[in-house]
Amino acid sequence: MAKPRCAVLCLAIMKEQRQGSRPAQGRLQAKRAMHGRESPRLVHEGRIIHAEQSRQAPKRLETLGPSAACLDLLKILPSVLDEIIPLNQRHRQQLPHDIRRLWEDLTSEKEHRSAEYLGSPAYTSAYCRYFLPWNILRLASTLGNAPLGLGPGAVIMDLGSGPLTLPIALYAARPELREIPLRIYCVDRTPRILAVGKAIFESICAKTEGRLPPWEIILSQLPFGKPLTEKADLLTEANMFNEFFWKGKASLGERALQTAGQLLGYIKNSGSIFLMEPGDPRSGAFISATRAALAIQGAAPVAPCPHRHSCPMPGIFRSLPTSLNDEQGLRDEGRIRNAGQGKSCMESVVMPKWRTKYPWCHFTLDAAIAPSWLQDLSRAAGLPKEKMVFSYLVAHRQVSEGKTPDSASDEAMKVRVISESFSLPGNMLGCYACSREGFTLLRRPRPQTPTNQHEAPEPGDLLTVQQSTAGARPRDEKSGAIIVSL
Repeated sequence: MAKPRCAVLCLAIMKEQRQGSRPAQGRLQAKRAMHGRESPRLVHEGRIIHAEQSRQAPKRLETLGPSAACLDLLKILPSVLDEIIPLNQRHRQQLPHDIRRLWEDLTSEKEHRSAEYLGSPAYTSAYCRYFLPWNILRLASTLGNAPLGLGPGAVIMDLGSGPLTLPIALYAARPELREIPLRIYCVDRTPRILAVGKAIFESICAKTEGRLPPWEIILSQLPFGKPLTEKADLLTEANMFNEFFWKGKASLGERALQTAGQLLGYIKNSGSIFLMEPGDPRSGAFISATRAALAIQGAAPVAPCPHRHSCPMPGIFRSLPTSLNDEQGLRDEGRIRNAGQGKSCMESVVMPKWRTKYPWCHFTLDAAIAPSWLQDLSRAAGLPKEKMVFSYLVAHRQVSEGKTPDSASDEAMKVRVISESFSLPGNMLGCYACSREGFTLLRRPRPQTPTNQHEAPEPGDLLTVQQSTAGARPRDEKSGAIIVSL
């Protein structure tokens, strides 16, 4: 019997160097971008298509997934934590309960939660032993390919840094950055978790390479919105805005504009922004709204988006405020650009068939790639994982107008795969994706042999496909997506 794809990839990735190897991802349970859907029907100008279209051989440019270096780092994390946050037998027995209790606090809407909840010793231990490794896996899966634009002497500001999750993930995902000097401001409202995180980071570095990288780590309790002493080349945050962004009565678009302005206030004119949030519908809408708000203020999306047009998977987000006063306020501050969403200036794209809540942009990775100790601990806490879900965005400030990442004049079109594969009529498979044309259905023949199963597109893959020369693309009757045959 053939080994499952996940097992084959797990073995292979440990033998290969990070460069040139495909990130380790297993086959997930079927993930739908359109929940409750039936198999799509293929239509063009109102007619069901029976004939095969000419197939285009896609080229894979990127994948999402942790590298072998990241998996090796997670293997030593328990020993590091036992040194930095030792547990006696009683506290170790209590650990699964503490993890569960912290998870319930973080996923509730409790208004009375302490702003410094990670200052509690029990919660510090629970967070570092459960949330930290899972978040490292999520972050490292995207940071490995993310266009961050970091060079020697670059300044990074990490908001909501907690136990330095993002610097640790950056160290794991980008070994080449270990050789260059960086200055990293780690900002959090809880000084205890920052100090613990710095100790964890330094211990990981010592166990990994026997030395610290030439990174200057500066711990700060700077409140969000307060200016830093210097502008950053890269501003980062992970799972921070889901805790407070939705408080207040302002509309989603209004809050996104305000948040984008605050984020841009921290970076240089050539700076970049990296955001990651949980992959739930609300966080997906936040990412889409913030993407539009950053674009209208001069920071273009570069990942995971394969284009700079409107987002075809915005969830509940519809548009930014469009009143004259709103736009005039941005112009007065010199921040408005020829970009936006909905009724603003971004170029429109093919959207899914109308509904009150559109699909939202998020990615799903197989949790089986996590080390066994983390999976065992998750089960003990009553929180077993089959998948890791997240939404993310990388935006660069525009310093000059020019060719977009995927121009209509290009011979090949970039598409970012969003969903897992599902069955289509006629012995075909499909998956949903995002392209410069909008919401896209990638359609391909079902593999005839197990040997070419690994070539199937997976969530997060960035592919190139040849442009159609036969006029308008056909549309999927069920979802409204354009159809691209591979």
